[in-house]
Amino acid sequence: MTTSTLNVTLHFAEMNDLPAIKDIITDARDFLAEQGINQWQDGYPEDSVIAGDIDRGETVALKDDEGTILAIASLVKGIDHPYEAITDGTWRVTGTETNYVSIHRVAMAKASRGHHLTHDFFDLMLEQIRLDPEVESVRIDTHPQNFGMQHVIETNGFSYIGLVPVTGGQPDERNVAYDMVLDR
Repeated sequence: MTTSTLNVTLHFAEMNDLPAIKDIITDARDFLAEQGINQWQDGYPEDSVIAGDIDRGETVALKDDEGTILAIASLVKGIDHPYEAITDGTWRVTGTETNYVSIHRVAMAKASRGHHLTHDFFDLMLEQIRLDPEVESVRIDTHPQNFGMQHVIETNGFSYIGLVPVTGGQPDERNVAYDMVLDR
């Protein structure tokens, strides 16, 4: 597996990062549209969702030596209600308030694509998650047509588990869900 040659670090985002993060979300939304993927095309995630993630200390940003944000994601600890409605599968670790983290809203800056940063980003996120001794597993989901993200998820050690409802989606709309049981 190829990894980046850039020196990158993971930081918790601050409110002054919001404009750059919103630009990355817009880039990701446009990139998905170019591929004909309907994910995030309805305005999600809204500015209020992004700001709320930052305010709660859930947004992580991959930054280079100059402090440029290259990628972002939200690490959400605790019960993720859409994940409770999993179909066609079951989580390998039963969820409680503290024993899993969900990775949401993963997006790469347009200028960062093609630099093999996703593996580094996932490694750093998982390293951060492992710092919490209560966390036993990590969950993530994506659009069923987002094959690029599915590849990223699978090559970073997650296993396909089943289908989960799309937050804010139609009643029959489902995303593909994955989890990883953490080794300690």
